Amino acid sequence: MSIVLEVITDEQKQRLEELNRVFLEENTKLNLSALRTEELSWMGNVMDSVAVLESGLFAFSPQPPPLEEGEFFKTKVPKHLVQFAKQNRKNSTEAEDVLWQVLRDKNLGVKFRRQHPLKEGYILDFYCPEAKIGIELDGEIHDTQQHQKSDVQREEAIATEHHINIIRFGNDEILDDLASCIEEIQNSLQKSSPPLVEGLGEAKHTQQTKQILDIGTGGGFPLLPLAICLPNMQFTGLDATQKKIDAIQRIIDVMEIPNVDLLAGRTEELGRNEKYREQYDIVTARAVAPLNVLLEFASPFVKPGGKVLAWKSMNIEQELQESLMARAELSCQLIDSFKYDLSGDWGKRQVLVFEKRDRLDKKYPRETGTPKKNPLV
Repeated sequence: MSIVLEVITDEQKQRLEELNRVFLEENTKLNLSALRTEELSWMGNVMDSVAVLESGLFAFSPQPPPLEEGEFFKTKVPKHLVQFAKQNRKNSTEAEDVLWQVLRDKNLGVKFRRQHPLKEGYILDFYCPEAKIGIELDGEIHDTQQHQKSDVQREEAIATEHHINIIRFGNDEILDDLASCIEEIQNSLQKSSPPLVEGLGEAKHTQQTKQILDIGTGGGFPLLPLAICLPNMQFTGLDATQKKIDAIQRIIDVMEIPNVDLLAGRTEELGRNEKYREQYDIVTARAVAPLNVLLEFASPFVKPGGKVLAWKSMNIEQELQESLMARAELSCQLIDSFKYDLSGDWGKRQVLVFEKRDRLDKKYPRETGTPKKNPLV
């Protein structure tokens, strides 16, 4: 085996080997995968599915602790950037002044800073170090497609480097509907773990079972290997083809995998169903669609604050560029990528990690077939 997975026990490895054999038997009845030998399927299906466990993405660990008060001044922020931030405070816009009156002096229960500089050259209009939340106020120039794509790239860089989530408002939103903006900020504070503001929510002392959905599950990868290795989590496999779902069910029955449910249907239709919409902590997808299509399939199912994990090759620069508008429109922020090496002819691969920052607009997903025919670009 080319990958050493210390997170997998010997018993789980034996179960995965058994899964591989049972899968290949089903593969002879129905074309579930082009990988038809035991060795090819083991590496290309099973190991490709579970390599992601080394990333810790399923550990649901808390975010890194925030910087202490004043600590950011000790980081290597260029002096000219600090001076520029101070100048911005003196020349604040009307919308910034209005929002600052709400945020200052811990009016919402936590401390916010104005014009917070980051070492990469970014300055956040407002920043809460406890919740790792930044707030940006935009003028009309940010309504252009070019600026929207630039904003997405900037937010992703901040999330990756600093684990800061950005809330973005237009100046007009602050001036015309301040109450709704405050409500959105309070909701973001409430979602922090544990909740930071007394009265906005209560921290849960018992961890609930995490719900994970695998869309376009095909022959059951990465669904079934992950379910075997993560028995304390509940998995659901979704595929549009009933025959594939039936085959996966037969594998589940033979293997006696208790923590997997199955759904047959189109993602566009089920994504509008309140029973499934925004009900999952993680959505996984392997070899399903280009990112701008995949995110429209996946984002309706993910809870705000949840993750979309996309199995991809290494050379996808154009695909990433073409997904910028979809990421902005669907509130999905690229926060990380986990790279792994299957070695040999398989080579290096990656799992892209997107975080859903907010509830999805009700117009998504669009009608069945539309995401593929007319992807968001």
